[in-house]
Amino acid sequence: MASSSEPPSFATALANVRRLTSSTLPHQSKPAQLLVAIESTISSTLGKSELPHSSTAYFASLQQVLEKAVNDEVPAGTGDDEELMAESENMGSGALLPAILYLLAIVIPETPNQVVVSKSTNILENILPLFDTSLEHPPALRSLVQITTSLLLVAPPALLNSSPLLKKGWNYLLELNLDPRPKVRHLAQEGIRKILVTPIPPRLTPGSHPYLPRAREWTVSILQEEVKSSGSFTTKKARFADGEDQEGKRAIWVIQGLRGWVPVWGDEQLSSLCGLLLSLPSLPHLTPQIYSLLAHLLSPPPADAAGPVPSVLTNLPTILDSLLTSPPGLSETPTYLSAITSALIKMSIQDPLSLSTYLPKAFNLIFHNILLSSNTPPSVCTAAADAVGSQGILRYCINDEAILATLTYTRQGSHLPGARKKSKTPFLYRLITSLTESMNTHALKLPYLFSILTALISRLRLRVLPTTKEGGGVAKIDENGRGHTAAQELIMDLIKEVGDLRHQKGFDDKDGVDRVIGMAIEVIGVKVVLDKLPLNIESDSSGAPSYPGRAYLLPLIRERTTNDELSFFTHYFRPLSERLFEKKVSAEDAGREGEAKVWETLVSQIWNCWSGFCEMPRDLKEGLDTPFLSLLTSLLYTQPTLLPSLLRGLSQLISSTQRLLNSTTPSEELKKQFGLDQSTAQQNMEFLKTLAKDMVSVLLNVFSKLPRESRGMVGEVIGSWVGIMTEKDIIETYNTVTTHLSTNLHTTQPPSAGASPISHTMLDLLIIFVPHLPPAQSQALFNAASQGTMLEHKDATVQKKAYRLLKRLLEAGKLDKTRNIEEFVKKLSEAGGGVGPGAQRDRLQLLSALVEFLPKDSLHIIPELLSEAVLGTKEVNERARDAGFDLLVIMGKKMASGGKVKLQIEDDEESMGRPDTVQANAEEYITMVAAGLTGTTPHMISASINALSRLLFEFKDDISETTLSELISTLSVFLQSKNREIVKSALGFAKVSIVALPLEVLRPHLGSLVPSLLGWVHDHKNHFKSKTVHIFERLIRRFGFDEVYNCSTELPEERKVLVGIRKRKERAKKRKNGREEGDEEGEKPRQSSGNAFDDILYNSDSDLSDDDNDDNEDEGRPAQKGRKGQQQQQQQNKRGNKGSERDDRYIRNEGDEPMDLLSRGIAGGITSSDPSSQKARRKPGQDASHFQTDKLGKMVIREDASSDEDNAGPSTSRAMEGNGFMSKNEVDGYTRDSRGNMKFTRNTKKAREQDRELDMMIDQEGDKKLENTKKLEERRKKRKAMGLGEEFKAKRAGGDIKRTGGPDPYSYVSLGQAGSRKQKGGQKLNLTNKKKGSRH
Repeated sequence: MASSSEPPSFATALANVRRLTSSTLPHQSKPAQLLVAIESTISSTLGKSELPHSSTAYFASLQQVLEKAVNDEVPAGTGDDEELMAESENMGSGALLPAILYLLAIVIPETPNQVVVSKSTNILENILPLFDTSLEHPPALRSLVQITTSLLLVAPPALLNSSPLLKKGWNYLLELNLDPRPKVRHLAQEGIRKILVTPIPPRLTPGSHPYLPRAREWTVSILQEEVKSSGSFTTKKARFADGEDQEGKRAIWVIQGLRGWVPVWGDEQLSSLCGLLLSLPSLPHLTPQIYSLLAHLLSPPPADAAGPVPSVLTNLPTILDSLLTSPPGLSETPTYLSAITSALIKMSIQDPLSLSTYLPKAFNLIFHNILLSSNTPPSVCTAAADAVGSQGILRYCINDEAILATLTYTRQGSHLPGARKKSKTPFLYRLITSLTESMNTHALKLPYLFSILTALISRLRLRVLPTTKEGGGVAKIDENGRGHTAAQELIMDLIKEVGDLRHQKGFDDKDGVDRVIGMAIEVIGVKVVLDKLPLNIESDSSGAPSYPGRAYLLPLIRERTTNDELSFFTHYFRPLSERLFEKKVSAEDAGREGEAKVWETLVSQIWNCWSGFCEMPRDLKEGLDTPFLSLLTSLLYTQPTLLPSLLRGLSQLISSTQRLLNSTTPSEELKKQFGLDQSTAQQNMEFLKTLAKDMVSVLLNVFSKLPRESRGMVGEVIGSWVGIMTEKDIIETYNTVTTHLSTNLHTTQPPSAGASPISHTMLDLLIIFVPHLPPAQSQALFNAASQGTMLEHKDATVQKKAYRLLKRLLEAGKLDKTRNIEEFVKKLSEAGGGVGPGAQRDRLQLLSALVEFLPKDSLHIIPELLSEAVLGTKEVNERARDAGFDLLVIMGKKMASGGKVKLQIEDDEESMGRPDTVQANAEEYITMVAAGLTGTTPHMISASINALSRLLFEFKDDISETTLSELISTLSVFLQSKNREIVKSALGFAKVSIVALPLEVLRPHLGSLVPSLLGWVHDHKNHFKSKTVHIFERLIRRFGFDEVYNCSTELPEERKVLVGIRKRKERAKKRKNGREEGDEEGEKPRQSSGNAFDDILYNSDSDLSDDDNDDNEDEGRPAQKGRKGQQQQQQQNKRGNKGSERDDRYIRNEGDEPMDLLSRGIAGGITSSDPSSQKARRKPGQDASHFQTDKLGKMVIREDASSDEDNAGPSTSRAMEGNGFMSKNEVDGYTRDSRGNMKFTRNTKKAREQDRELDMMIDQEGDKKLENTKKLEERRKKRKAMGLGEEFKAKRAGGDIKRTGGPDPYSYVSLGQAGSRKQKGGQKLNLTNKKKGSRH
């Protein structure tokens, strides 16, 4: 089981140790017993029993115990060796010192630093001598490492420099980095990393630790020793296990530990470290570690302007030369490539001018020698392609100057054959040339070449100015970002060739081609790509279909288009969609439904591309011209299938423009990359605002005509466009909607079939408008929606939407808190009696928003709303019930945040002297809710108990123990109630209390809780029995069986249930242990509902069945006997095994053919009964299957059936094999794929040749079979077969006789006996039950 990412808390760690007190393993029980003893001593000293105590108390006690144990001498007297061993020398399992060290390793990290530092010298004096005696005991050694690490972490710099004990502990940690035991070594390596990487106050950044020079010195010395001893290593010896155990192990361990703290090694010493790493011997497991560490060392820091300046490696050229001249074997090549890539990237940052010297060498090595090599495995090819492409040279080592130099080289014609070169051939041009040539000569490497080409296109997105006569062919960057990309000029022809590969017959890597073209669409643009690779959807001028068709480009355009020209869609795709739509209509009129569907799909795919053109368009104003907007309006009204695509585009126009407008990137960089900046975005937003009013009007009409379930996306787009409208337009639109609402408020009839009533539609629109309304309109809408005409409307849907509208207005934060909130609460109270079905959840959610809206001086409203919140926990609807629980918690948090609550005090004698205000806190709130327990109806009492359960779980840490004790005492009374509704809630409260509350609070009430719960263990109604059993399981898990059992002395019959729970728990544990022995994966994690309270209340976490017996027979009740008792037992077993039904499934195999587990028909053969247990049962016709039948279907019973089977077996099996082979391989045969579908063999030359060879084989087999049949018939003529009963035929008489003492001349023999095969070493009986050769 993987360890969690966060260590357990201090209390949890101690609890995990404490629960092992009774463990049978001494190394577990000894620390637990020591912890219990220490806690008992601390409790008696401090006078408090609450656990855990402070970490300082544990630390002081453990220090005293440690000092006493270390200073103990060898006891006098005689005895065993262990008894004569001093405590300071006994580090074995179950000894005292390892237990002390184990607890100290837990306590010291939680103890205040000042306390630890003050006692660090004493602790070190006691533990440092233990390192030598612990070398043979890894558990104790691990604890020592953890303690030493913790002491070094908290030591101040002055103490680190002056204390020889700390330095000695540091040396121990360094030496343990070479310990052969992985756990010890990893702990020491992690300790070194923490100490060196953790900043020492007042420093805020790691580095410059006082012990860093010593760590560097020790690491270098170990590596130098490995370099010196490399002469004794031989490569051949390392291949064997014995040699490999020793060779290079120390270097590997040092490098593994060095990875954790090499960032603080120091820039000045990095060069020598890299040289030392490259000098290490080449060993199978050491070399990958070296390359991996080099890649880690040379990796550039994250691009951060505030980050430190990258370090400079003076010997970086030497490192690169060494790497390039000594390539390793194929197994180490991936890490080797990562090291070269990191070195090149480091060179591009440190010395860009020298990079040009190494790039050709590295590219030639990686591309030509590794990637294009015929014996390179796929994993290495992938690593090589990444090193050239997306993770290496092309992405990080090709700068803008290199791209401009390549463009200038091609523009000046220097690349043409015979041309005079004005400059040296750029490296990028040679890379492109090599890539192009390799695609023509290395077809098997195309997938990896496509990956490099994709990275190349992505890098060449630099936009440049076009060629001019005045410029002399020199390429320059277009600072405005409006020019064409370098990829268009350099590799567009190569992209076209790749695109044409997709149409070649037998070409398989279509996904790679799609990635290349998709990147070209993203970088170069849709227009340029379609010029080279046209769609060819329509027929040409002659009417013939265009070839090749490239409709597959439409999904690529939809996915990859961004920051493109919107006008291109307007002028190219819009006319194309109109022409295709006309073809669709013509096909429908002609009755060609299939063709019409094709054209309709193409039209839909074209408009799916529109949203990509709307993402940061370069020409938004030109693209959204009047004709196109008119077409959009028409499509929104008339084409519901295109509505999602159109809405995505309209939403993308707003969101992408707002993102660009709010961007903090410098405008120069934005303009260079996207051709847009914040000023352009501001102009586009102003243009969109001019369209907003008309667009919103169109969308409102579309919204009103759609059914309720289809309005979600339209509402979101309306909200986006309303958000950019001017305030004047918003108010005008708001007045229009409210006018329609007031006119049609009491009209429940929809305007058309399938539409919603106008009142519902207008309320939905107002909910959408809420975030964008001015404060005045928000307040007016709030006042109107809180009227009784809305809250008490006869239409429950109007009520629901009114509550939802009020909630949104409160959450928007535009209302005045100084307004009379009490008046609004009064209106809500008056409308509470007429809440319609389905509106209760929205009402409770409104109350939640209202409570969060309340100011500190209005907390007196919470008691007025409390009864409704409590009753909300008993709602039938689950969502309404959840809203009630949420309202209770929100009220509690509001009260816990502080303030004062004004109480309504009546003018009577009993109220005299009471304060009129109380302090708001969680305990006062619990007291208010508990008042509901005095209710007059069981429903109110049950609801109050439910509310207290939820609040107890949420605020258990904020309630005093006195209040908790009173609540549990009250619970015990309600558990004895005769009302089942109250008891049901009380059982839930009991379960939450037992799970959530500490043991000290629950233990005093066990004597009353256990008898009250035992009263329901035999009540099956409402699942009371199963709930009670689950509660007792929790109790036993927390308090132990004995303590719970001793509290049940008053109910001797019911207490047997506890014994049954314990026994079944033990059996379940045994079964679980048995399953874990065969399954190393362990237990599956329990599923969670996402709500911790629901998990406690409704999830049982039980290992037992709900309907299991209570093992009463184990306590003296006799089990039922006879057939009836067996039937009941079988039914109980079936019910008990119901939970594990999925684990006891079998697949029935009723034939001799091989089972096809991939066939869909396999589901029909699944059974829950074990076939092996049914082998002994006889089935009708089971024995008859052993005999042959004649043509009429009669059984032919031969005396020696086994011989017949043996004779017929080989030829029959060969014939069947021949038929199966024929059906699969002959010209008219077939095969089956993985899904069981038949695939017929093609009539090819190869198939016909195989068919002829098969016929010859079958003829030869037939001739052999004929010869064998003739020989068999001749033998049968020579030896007359004995018929049934012929051994009784008289020699001279005419009929059968019966011998004295012999069998009858006839005998009834079972078919199973007659058909049984002859066993080895035995003799088979014939049908007369006589042995062959016997005279009697």
